[in-house]
Amino acid sequence: MYLEKKKINGKIYNYLKLSVRHGNKVRTKTVVYLGKGNIPKENLKSLITKNKMKEKKIKEITLKDLMSEEHKIVESFLSESEISKLEQIKSTFKKKINMLDQQTKHDMFNDFLVVYTYNTNAIEGNTLTLRETDLLLNKGITPEGKTLREINDHLNAKKVFNLILNSNLEMNHQNIIKIHSLLMENIDQRVGAYRSFNVRVIGARFESSPVEFVKTDMGILLKWFEKNQNRLHPLILASIFHHKFEKIHPFCDGNGRTGRALLNLILLKNNLPPLVIPDAQRKQYYESLSSADNTDLTKIQIHHKKIVNFCYLSILKTFNTLFNRWG
Repeated sequence: MYLEKKKINGKIYNYLKLSVRHGNKVRTKTVVYLGKGNIPKENLKSLITKNKMKEKKIKEITLKDLMSEEHKIVESFLSESEISKLEQIKSTFKKKINMLDQQTKHDMFNDFLVVYTYNTNAIEGNTLTLRETDLLLNKGITPEGKTLREINDHLNAKKVFNLILNSNLEMNHQNIIKIHSLLMENIDQRVGAYRSFNVRVIGARFESSPVEFVKTDMGILLKWFEKNQNRLHPLILASIFHHKFEKIHPFCDGNGRTGRALLNLILLKNNLPPLVIPDAQRKQYYESLSSADNTDLTKIQIHHKKIVNFCYLSILKTFNTLFNRWG
């Protein structure tokens, strides 16, 4: 609590005030009006002590209101029927994992991997076809007329997905940098750490984090993730995390590929199937990300609804066209 004095028509009015913070939202409340005139410093301490219980009650109510506002926004992201559908997918996916023999399960994820790798790299300009991707990843046949970078793009994506699938990776600085380094192996030497200079994201309507704040912003994002991983539905968590990561743009190159890998890491850790973001829907994908570009790094806002909805439709399509055909 603190004393606020207001001077109106030459007279001083005294109020005990408090500030309540939730995320980046701050709300100021009046605890009690203390009357007019000057209040001696020696009296202020006893007045604060006297109103401690009232301060506590007002603080609890205000914090509850702030949290309720955010909760209402989150509730609008997915309807009850959509959440129910996701729970059905989660249950069916888990049964497949437990029921299928090792070879069939391997084939199922290989089926996903080919489609995922083709699309996540096509978004970044890779020109291998879906058929060429299958031959490269599953038969070791290198297509003619393709650059070494394009080949490594695919081989690295396979390596990273298998790491995510078979390792219980935690979401932290070390593992994010590791995933990026593996994706950029034999492609870009600027690996092993977050970027050390400013970059411009061509075509984007946002400015990435200034270089001096990249590590700090990634720390803020990881704290946001830790705070919300048990509060948000996993699909909402993964979708918003993906947007925030892309806006920070912590690496020189490979941010999109790394961000989509991290999105699937979150889904898999929560027993949901990974999803494919189709290259054919690249424009809609970028638009759903950019719609939230004016949001704060620590906030969950209504502007995130488009990327959540896009990922919801993507996980439905991925499950129905790939995973649901097995078993």
